[in-house]
Amino acid sequence: MTKQPKRRLTAAALAAALLATSVAGWATPAQAAATGAISGHVTTAAGAPAEDVWVQALDAETYEGMGFTTTAADGSYRIDALADGQYIVSFNGPELAEQYFDGKTRINEADPVTVTGGRTTTVDEDLIAAGYLTGHISDPNGEGLDNSLVRIYRAEDEAYVQAVGTSYGDFRVPVPPGTYVLSFEPVKDLDQEQYVPGKLTAAAAQRFVVTAGEDTTVIDTALRTGTLSGRVTRADGTPARDVRLDVSPFMGNGGGEYATTDSNGEFSAPPMLAGDYMVEFSVGERTEYFDRAARYEDADPVTITGGNDSRITPTLLPTGSVRVRALDAVTGSVVRDFCANSECSDGSGEVLLTDLAEGSQDLWISAPEANYVDRNSTVTVRVGQTIDVTVRLVPGAKITTTVVDKATGKPLQDVCLIAYKPGQFFIPDGMGGNECSDAAGKATVDKLATGDYRLFAWPRNRSYGRQWVTANGGSGDERQAVTIKATMGKTSAGPQVRVDRGGSIRGRVTDATTGAPISWTQVGIASGRTGGDTSTDEDGRFQIDGLGPYRWPLQYWGGSDHATAWTGGAVSRYTATGTQVTAGAVATADLALTKGVTVQGNLHTGGHTPDWARITLANTVTRDDVGSVDFVGNSYEMHVLPGQEVRFAYNLDIDGVSYRSDKAPLPPAAPGGPTRYAVTVPDGGLTIDLTIAIP
Repeated sequence: MTKQPKRRLTAAALAAALLATSVAGWATPAQAAATGAISGHVTTAAGAPAEDVWVQALDAETYEGMGFTTTAADGSYRIDALADGQYIVSFNGPELAEQYFDGKTRINEADPVTVTGGRTTTVDEDLIAAGYLTGHISDPNGEGLDNSLVRIYRAEDEAYVQAVGTSYGDFRVPVPPGTYVLSFEPVKDLDQEQYVPGKLTAAAAQRFVVTAGEDTTVIDTALRTGTLSGRVTRADGTPARDVRLDVSPFMGNGGGEYATTDSNGEFSAPPMLAGDYMVEFSVGERTEYFDRAARYEDADPVTITGGNDSRITPTLLPTGSVRVRALDAVTGSVVRDFCANSECSDGSGEVLLTDLAEGSQDLWISAPEANYVDRNSTVTVRVGQTIDVTVRLVPGAKITTTVVDKATGKPLQDVCLIAYKPGQFFIPDGMGGNECSDAAGKATVDKLATGDYRLFAWPRNRSYGRQWVTANGGSGDERQAVTIKATMGKTSAGPQVRVDRGGSIRGRVTDATTGAPISWTQVGIASGRTGGDTSTDEDGRFQIDGLGPYRWPLQYWGGSDHATAWTGGAVSRYTATGTQVTAGAVATADLALTKGVTVQGNLHTGGHTPDWARITLANTVTRDDVGSVDFVGNSYEMHVLPGQEVRFAYNLDIDGVSYRSDKAPLPPAAPGGPTRYAVTVPDGGLTIDLTIAIP
């Protein structure tokens, strides 16, 4: 999938913004009293007044433009007629790199500005000294490529920065100092980017380092296009009809085309840039890759040559089928509406999954319209056979409550609730449905297994703060949350959720030895390298918004070079003092990360070589991750703070089979002693081998 650039202020949008500002200026006194304003001064990097800078007020939630102006000769500006709420203020111009208050180059890291009716909020800004990316793009014949969109991404995380069009192949665009990769549209209406120079993926692209006040030159020539066609057959030699082929740059991140086979298994893909490609076959519930590979990492490349049609004749892997039926685990009655993986029964009481690859397959069973606990099941698929599987679904428990503004007692809508078992907190991928409060403040969390739960409230309105739900309000400490007992098939009443206005925490992460900033490390209220709320920028700085006015512990993920730590350098969230947040204000939580001590060893799998392996250490008291490493081979090494008891979890893929456990057996503490599953990390570090029994 091709990355889409973020919306920039076009001439039409500029005119609309000016018109909106003009119309707002004609408001009646009653209307004017109901709105507020943002004003301030903008200065250059040298400290001089910055004239003719485009200043825009964007809605903090939607990023929609709500007001626009330009700075006067003395750098002053004012945007009137703004409704109460929070805004992002952006600064831009023909020779300026776009930035946001306060000195941020990413819109999601900008400091929101609060506007109140009848008042003026002051927002002053110092502009960042820009560098320039300047260059020339040619077509395959050497002519300047006109009206091609050049996209600019940050090299460290491929985050989109901005785009600029070419004029007969030439372009010049200001950007903040940093390292970038660039792409452009080599062919009109081709949904594919070419990365400079002559590459199909960002990973293979050249890194361009931009320095303030200097030009960095970018030169490239568009690749020619070719096509891909062929015929796909099944393992028995018959044509494979209605198979979707996704063709994308090999080991890349999208940006290709697709085709579907006809009744004879034939296909023809649209033109694509010359180079090596990954061909993925979607067959019913499964995917496989050219040539007869069940896994992405085992795929072979297909080369497309410019000006030619490349033809392949792949044969699909042998397959089998699984017929799934579901029963109510209590009554034994048939569950007629359920889903297995992405296929649903539609009232028939069974799901037939076809074209499954031979071997062990995981099935995910759910009943979206009924209150059953989701579950998974493992089945062994046999070539040419249909395996019957019956799963028993356990009726889910429910927790109901109401959500109100703590200060006013009025119902609050769109506050989402998540029920966690004690010590199992993580940042979810998404929220919605019943677990978010309605207009009356009512919310229900369902599909819960029997057990104890604690509620975490997550307001969609950023002016309110997240919280653990306590008996009388909120907390940043999970241990203070009310524990609710949920019972299979029953509804439990949770405490009323009283939500406070939110505040923020900002800070800077540095190396404790050198004082150098640590960029791109995860920082957040939940643990894990992918569980952070945000990541630090090039200068090691971060900000987390939307936290309730309580004391919050933050985890700073150490990565491969530092030990993961919590606020103040603590080993866990329970030993951390936390940082006190105040509603409407920004607290500070800097941290200098240390190397900690080394935990290392070897992985023994009985002669089997893992295709992929991950070892993760978790604190036994809080269950929070404290370190993780991926590797190929049989050795591991990570940095950990000493003085905490940890246990080892592993994820292994061997010959297409996954082996997972959150409690790996460790060698006895003394020769001949019992196997242990946890160990305290000493001050001198730890060397410990892991032996995983593979059948």
